[in-house]
Amino acid sequence: MMRKLVLLGGLALVPFAGIDLTNLTDTPIIGREAIFGAAGAELARHGTGLKIEQRDGETVALTQKGFTLQFELELPPGMYVLSVLAQAPDRGTDSYWLAVNGKRVGGPLTLPVGRMGEGRATVAVGMGAKYRFQLSLREAPGSILKRVQLSRASIKIPRPAMRQELVGQHPRLLLTAADLDKLRQRLDDETVKRYYHLPSKLTKKPPPFRPGKRNGGAYRNLGSYALGYLLKPEQEQLTGILTWLQMATSFPQVGVDLDAEYFMEGLALTYDWLYDQIPKDLRTKVRDTIARQCRTVFQASLAGRQGGGLSFQQNHYWFAHLSLALGAAAICGEVPEADQWLAWAWDRYERIALSFSPDGGFHEGPGYWDYSMPTLYLYTDLYEWCTGLHIPAGDEGLKGQAQFRLHHVYPGLQRSAALEDSGTSIGRPPTKVLLWQAKRYNDPVAAGIAELLNRGPSSDRFNLLWLNEQLAPRDPRQAVPPARHYPDVETVFARSSWDDDATYVAFVSRPLGGHLYADLCAQFGLSGTGHNHPEQNHFVLFARGEVLAGDPGYTYKKMTRNHNTILVDGKGQFGDGEMWPRPNPGRSHITSFVTKGDITIATGDATSAYPAELGLTRFERTLVLAGRDLVVVYDRLAAQQPRTFSWLLHHYGKLTADQSARPGAWTITRGKAELRVAPVLPTELVADTSTYRPQYIHPTRNLTPKEADVNLLELRHGPAAETTFLVPLLIGDSGGKLAEAENVSTDSAHAVRVGNILVAFNRGERMTLDLPWGEQLTTEAKAVVARLHRGQRDIVTAP
Repeated sequence: MMRKLVLLGGLALVPFAGIDLTNLTDTPIIGREAIFGAAGAELARHGTGLKIEQRDGETVALTQKGFTLQFELELPPGMYVLSVLAQAPDRGTDSYWLAVNGKRVGGPLTLPVGRMGEGRATVAVGMGAKYRFQLSLREAPGSILKRVQLSRASIKIPRPAMRQELVGQHPRLLLTAADLDKLRQRLDDETVKRYYHLPSKLTKKPPPFRPGKRNGGAYRNLGSYALGYLLKPEQEQLTGILTWLQMATSFPQVGVDLDAEYFMEGLALTYDWLYDQIPKDLRTKVRDTIARQCRTVFQASLAGRQGGGLSFQQNHYWFAHLSLALGAAAICGEVPEADQWLAWAWDRYERIALSFSPDGGFHEGPGYWDYSMPTLYLYTDLYEWCTGLHIPAGDEGLKGQAQFRLHHVYPGLQRSAALEDSGTSIGRPPTKVLLWQAKRYNDPVAAGIAELLNRGPSSDRFNLLWLNEQLAPRDPRQAVPPARHYPDVETVFARSSWDDDATYVAFVSRPLGGHLYADLCAQFGLSGTGHNHPEQNHFVLFARGEVLAGDPGYTYKKMTRNHNTILVDGKGQFGDGEMWPRPNPGRSHITSFVTKGDITIATGDATSAYPAELGLTRFERTLVLAGRDLVVVYDRLAAQQPRTFSWLLHHYGKLTADQSARPGAWTITRGKAELRVAPVLPTELVADTSTYRPQYIHPTRNLTPKEADVNLLELRHGPAAETTFLVPLLIGDSGGKLAEAENVSTDSAHAVRVGNILVAFNRGERMTLDLPWGEQLTTEAKAVVARLHRGQRDIVTAP
């Protein structure tokens, strides 16, 4: 439904492009005038290697070996889109090459796999002439072709892409000349000095263009030098900046993806901020370079190629289209096409905002949060600054993200949980994104998080532009609860306290991308979940300053076996073995979350995460943090026929069989920490211990961490149609004496007692428990933690 025009914080809240969640993939701002078309049997008139067939009552063409399709047209200058309505049976048949006048254009034209849909390629025509278009196979034959169409494309701008008061002036991106005196005055503020300092002299020479390599990254920080010059003009600094600009004008283009954003973030901001200081001839060359790069990204996006397509919640999509927004906003009014590019960039941004997770979480893990949020926050600022509109959605998801990222940080506040595609050595988040959170939402807790995790003063421009030094910070250790459930991205974080020596767990059970995005992927055929892992009902454990149940982090072959969850007959979840897992039917979710003090109980249902051929009918895991010294994992498993279930725990310590505690227990020693894995159910287990190295190497990159080899404890039971794992994890100091775990299960409850702590799980409708202080309790609760601690009787129940 369309949102009505309202005002929020001085900004109009109305979609720029006229879309919402009901028409998320529509493109009302694109005008297409059909120039050529052929469908069904008519395709054979223009092609060879085609077999005409009737399928489902329609005439289609099946591509054969030697397939080509060709037509010739007289065309005026403009932007053209060649679209094919087609279907590929598999990924070995899903693309064509497009050549114009015998020269291949862009990347492959890709087809939907397993469904009829549109594939597109764009062609920029610079002068009126006759053009010959030819499609040919890139891979194997077998695709089904229904229609081919060539259209002339234009952007119908629904409202001004740039506020009138910004048109015709520089600087105008995020600041104007009227803001400079105030910015200079802020440099003397003591709070500002804790976060920002002027950059040093830019004496380093710019690297020349390297064909086939990434070239934009060196330019990403150029805007920081430009802002530094505005705040403290010095000729030596300007000379260095101009040298870099001159080199940039020799670059033909830097692609349409991450490198494009790096390049444009430096080039566009510097062009705009130092417009009057750049000599006219160089300014013209920089403008032309920006326009050339924008044109390349725009064409690729219209064609749905790298950085384009429909991967709204994938970081590459954000980077690519932010590069277009930056460049177009810098030269809008100076290059005729720039207003169309800018309108398209705002159209693309709105898809991101509308589909963003609404719970303050993020599905790609803390590593990609650190990497991607500066991009998204800058894109958000540009959209609102340039258009005068408030973002159409997403604020409920952006707000509170500082807390979400804080929850990933282990006790001691130096390292973070390596969930999803995050390096195992990931540390604290960038300060600037925490400052953005605090400033945008006037949030003293976010300001407190920034202060708590501040890496020290930086010359990064956003450490100044995103800082509100007038906002008094509030200590997050007093304001943020130690446990939290994020219901869209279905992640639970819990720690026994905010102390440095606390025990910490994180628990994940979700559809890839989170609920909202998974539903949109299913509805509209979207993608963009590649940095998620097949890891549902996975947990990590950190205590006594050490990772005791770990996650291997960023891998290029994502395996369920790499995570602390369950295998069924040795097989994993949807996406198992993929490099970039695609959206799938799995709808894992957290079914219960209860927290009180240092006790947290969370239950996840990951039954649907496994392919149907495994016949799994139940995988319900309850994870209990019962204070600083005890975590309990309780799994209920069932299948349509007997299966072997593997319970996995990954670690980096020394493992020894610990028969002193009870048969079938193991002790993991890591630094000053010790973890005893003491399963009480099932009573018959086969244990394997191994050390392996996950797939950290990509054809173009090697992400092997310093500590690459992972130790695995695998507990197997079966074949059985159903089974229960009840595994206490006892935590203590290395060399110290750990309490013993006692199986106190009854007909009504599976239960374990460790000292004065009872953790019990309901086997039916109600259970009766003998509490540590001698009383008896009958309850319908699904789980109970009862503890006698320092004379205090604690009971926490989960419904």
